[in-house]
Amino acid sequence: MLLTPFNGGLAVARHLVRAGVDVTVLAGGSDSFTAHTRGARGRVLHDLPGGREEWRAALGELDGVALMTGGDVGSAFLVEERDSLPPSTHTFESQDDVHAALMGKRQAYDIAVEAGVRIPWTSAVSTLAELDRVVEEARYPCVLKPDFSHLWRAVFGDDRVLLANNRDELAKLGRAALEGGLDLLVSEYVPGDDTAMEEAIVVRARDGSYPVEFGCHKLRQYPSGFGAASLCEVTPAEESLDLARRLLDHAGFVGVAGIETKRHAETGEYYFIEANVRIPTQFGLGNAAGGDSAWRMYASLAGIDVGPHPPLEYGVRLLFPELEMRGAWRSVRGKDESAGPIERLRSYRKVHDWGIADLRDPGPALSLAAGLVRRRTRKRAQRVLHRG
Repeated sequence: MLLTPFNGGLAVARHLVRAGVDVTVLAGGSDSFTAHTRGARGRVLHDLPGGREEWRAALGELDGVALMTGGDVGSAFLVEERDSLPPSTHTFESQDDVHAALMGKRQAYDIAVEAGVRIPWTSAVSTLAELDRVVEEARYPCVLKPDFSHLWRAVFGDDRVLLANNRDELAKLGRAALEGGLDLLVSEYVPGDDTAMEEAIVVRARDGSYPVEFGCHKLRQYPSGFGAASLCEVTPAEESLDLARRLLDHAGFVGVAGIETKRHAETGEYYFIEANVRIPTQFGLGNAAGGDSAWRMYASLAGIDVGPHPPLEYGVRLLFPELEMRGAWRSVRGKDESAGPIERLRSYRKVHDWGIADLRDPGPALSLAAGLVRRRTRKRAQRVLHRG
């Protein structure tokens, strides 16, 4: 069963259905499009956390399933509810005590330091007094980012990280976050463009082995500089994978994770940026590169022997059309110079996975498009009524 799958979980659902696995998708309103994937049973519930009781009831009906999630809110929910789930339900969140700690960037950085993993200079901010202190101590330019990303989006939307070039900018942005009730981190800016970003995508089993491991190199992000990958490719990523193993081995983590790193543009050193302890957005890359990653993750959770890791085809790319289109529109409007139209088209030549735009499974894309049309029609109607 896939709980709040989003894009990464959608890739898993598709791959497992094609492998003959019985798949159920439990989606919230914000990722309801994933419930329309071909061959899977789909059900849409109210978004968490408001629909908590509905989700509890739905999961209480389970028996003997492998339950995975592609969302931070879903992972947090499984951590909180793991003792109330049927005993025969298998989740990664029930096999360790560090999922919650790694979800919070402050605690994740503490764990990284203990593991000897390099992190940027960072200071936590929860009050105006702490903000005033950090404004004086920070190394500029610096970045503001959330302790918990899924809480940050309600205030700042797509801009997951904010850049402050001086004291005034940091003070202004920091106050906005604190007034929104958010805890935040202020970190030094590690120089480098989108292509300096990598993600080590792994599944760590209870015995400490890694039945899934591959590197994801980001080629473009949306928003550019501090966003989610819109185009990425499979690479060896040896430094990032080594960093991820050191971090997760030290923490005793069991489950699927995406460990994001950044290579310093001047020194070449790799820095730990964040840990995503759920199915990463780019997980479909492992399937596209021949790694059978979705089945190996499922089998690891279900207690099935997976055998040796198959060889990967490096250079295979994954595209997220919805993010690429938004980035291209920003470029047309002169707000993003990351890539022009010709460069974008050329970069698609090695794409093996087109994200939601899978011609063999058009249901999710059609559902997402229909939802966008409905929302725009509703907004236009509201504007007309307001004018009237």
